[in-house]
Amino acid sequence: MNQTARILTLLNKYRQNDISPDELHELQRWAANHPAYRKLLADFSPNRPITSEPEWADYVASGSSMSFQDLLDRMTSQKSKTRKRHIAWLSAAASIVVIGFCSLYFLNQQATPYDEQVTEVTPGSKKAVLLAENGLQQEIVDERGLLVTNEGMFYSDGQTVADNIFLETQQLNLVVPKGGEYQITLSDGTRIWLNSNSTLKFPPEFATDRRLVEISGEAYFEVAHDARRPFIVKSDYQEITVLGTTFNVKAYSDDELNITTLVEGSVQVRGRTGNDRFRLQPGQAAVAGKEKQLGIGPGDVQQAISWKQGEFNFNRTPFEEVAKQIARWYDLEVEYRNKIPQEHFTGQLSRSVDFEIVAEFLKGSGVNLELVSNKLIIH
Repeated sequence: MNQTARILTLLNKYRQNDISPDELHELQRWAANHPAYRKLLADFSPNRPITSEPEWADYVASGSSMSFQDLLDRMTSQKSKTRKRHIAWLSAAASIVVIGFCSLYFLNQQATPYDEQVTEVTPGSKKAVLLAENGLQQEIVDERGLLVTNEGMFYSDGQTVADNIFLETQQLNLVVPKGGEYQITLSDGTRIWLNSNSTLKFPPEFATDRRLVEISGEAYFEVAHDARRPFIVKSDYQEITVLGTTFNVKAYSDDELNITTLVEGSVQVRGRTGNDRFRLQPGQAAVAGKEKQLGIGPGDVQQAISWKQGEFNFNRTPFEEVAKQIARWYDLEVEYRNKIPQEHFTGQLSRSVDFEIVAEFLKGSGVNLELVSNKLIIH
């Protein structure tokens, strides 16, 4: 029995007050993973009044003899009303509210299955690979994060990560693959969180006049203050100079634009291909690309840093960008068989949910998709 079927079974038993203590504990552990799950568990509480729901009213009238599958079928037959009740969709923008979506997924999952002739796709996890210029390579699978010091490289609990020979190189690369994320504290105390499919290039020890790193992908920075040594972050189309502040850099090689969003403090951003310079204030974003000169404007801080907080956060986000973010996190390739869908999405979704839920999220806007091996095919 897969997890979805198991949860449906337990919810049904919970609704009928026919659940064992062990089963209830299992259900509560599942619900603790996300607020939407806790809301769904509350909806199925045996103490919750349910006569206002037509489907549940039939369930009660039957003396609770109706099977859960019959109830699902009944809800499926009223799919359009269920969508309106459980999801705050703005159909033109394909907007979604997390709690409503999760409810819809579990209640209509059998009515809208995606292609399941595939291996299981799981959310990303904390993992990385450390590469040195001298060819050394160290796989990082510990979830605790890295700490770089003059004495060596350690996990946060003091355990040695790699031989000191790693520190004899001029530059190191921390590579976070698709389906991963990781955190590192550099030798100056600066903390950096790397999103999936990202690479941070940094020295084991910074120079006396500046602190220089390079980023490809996406990273969140908490820069340690040092008035004598500015901290410089280089990406394909931007160069960011700071003394001590918090900001997010999104600079994937397959994106047309590099975006720096300032959370707090102050940074100076310079275009890599010109002489334009701007000083950002908190809440502002600097944008530059191969065909776009550096410019600044209002930024969406919550959306920019949501990945670090364990969420996808979309605000009228084009489908192509939504698909990129999902593919990076779930380690998928995206293939478009026809034109790229023009839908826009608004809402939040936990990055810890199974891909089945994400697939329903995408299909909710009418997008036709299938998953074959690790390839997400959009028809």
